[in-house]
Amino acid sequence: MKRLTLLFWLALLAATPANADPLAVQVAAEAKRLLAQVSSAQVSATARPGATPTPIGPALSSDLQRFGLATSRLSSEIDQRGGPADLRCIFRGMADETGKQLTAANAAATGAEQAKALGRLVHMLKDAVEIAPAVGGNATAASSSRVATSQCPAAPF
Repeated sequence: MKRLTLLFWLALLAATPANADPLAVQVAAEAKRLLAQVSSAQVSATARPGATPTPIGPALSSDLQRFGLATSRLSSEIDQRGGPADLRCIFRGMADETGKQLTAANAAATGAEQAKALGRLVHMLKDAVEIAPAVGGNATAASSSRVATSQCPAAPF
């Protein structure tokens, strides 16, 4: 059993780039995990477009809220390191969008409305899986690439 555990950790370490940001790795992994759950909920909502939608479960809601907090922390971390403004803005937007779409999915009157909100979450989670690995643990950028926080609000779909 100890050998199996050791092999697992060695494989995990080998798969993670040396300069990867631990929070970015966490965000990517969580996005990938949530993607399957949100996609499944979207399929269910799409199957009943005119019906009253099934409420988003408390576990999924909590997980999405934690994901939003993690992306917000990652945005702040990028800013504190002087990292690329575009990445900081992307993750700040993901934090805002997670809350907006979760609220929309919970407030939806029909399956079609809920499916639309869940579809936006699916799209965002796919982006997070692809973009989070681009955040390097020691990445820095010139201060000229930094922008004020108010200049990177969440973009509407």
